[in-house]
Amino acid sequence: MSRARLYKTEAIVLRSMDLGEADRVLTVLTPRLGKLRVIAKGIRRPRSRLGGGLEPFSDVHLVLAVGRTFDVVTQAALEDPHLGLRDDLHSTAAAWYVVELTDRFCEGSAESHQAFELLAQALAALDAAPAEVSREIVARWFELHLLEAMGFRPELGQCLDCGIEIEPDGNAYSPVAGGLVGSECSHGALGMRPISAGALKVMRHLQRSRLTEVLRLRVHGATEREVEHHLHASVSAVLERELRSRDFLDEVSLRGIPAPA
Repeated sequence: MSRARLYKTEAIVLRSMDLGEADRVLTVLTPRLGKLRVIAKGIRRPRSRLGGGLEPFSDVHLVLAVGRTFDVVTQAALEDPHLGLRDDLHSTAAAWYVVELTDRFCEGSAESHQAFELLAQALAALDAAPAEVSREIVARWFELHLLEAMGFRPELGQCLDCGIEIEPDGNAYSPVAGGLVGSECSHGALGMRPISAGALKVMRHLQRSRLTEVLRLRVHGATEREVEHHLHASVSAVLERELRSRDFLDEVSLRGIPAPA
């Protein structure tokens, strides 16, 4: 009998599902091979040699053997378990959101390098001490940059209708059309929503910035809620569905659960 073909890949665990008495099916995102579903045999047994590192949010290096239905994890080494994400409910909620968003946008073996890098950056940022990062900003930055990576970059500089450069005031934002429409072109057919100069400034800043440049950015009150509203609408328009993790994220925010000092 021929030996099973093996291959190696880095991966971020998106979700897991128990199978049978001891196995677990993992959905992972890889830099080069897209999104995979793999099986970790016997991982739920106390003495499993795969250890406890194959959990959602973990960045791991895998050795996989080609299987009939699922490829099989034969070795696993932790790159970063992101343990801090599990110590703070706000970080946990934000992490589940960016992970589910990635899961929904990435399909099968499609090109995934950009999405993998964006997710790795977001999880690393959310894993930092709460005082060092704004979780809301990480989520908004991630939404904008994942939309761009997947080919849905919101147009925030020119009017979608006439192409002229947008002035700061008097504009509308269309999540369905994917960007801004100036005051002279706005109409109700594309689901327009008024956008304030403050919200537009924040969205432009996030869109052109690296994550490390905005981690401490604080946007409060109505502007923060407006930016979240516009980007949530954009994501929903592209995916044509709501995310389950969104409810968890909203509940944590609405309850005002304090973060650890």
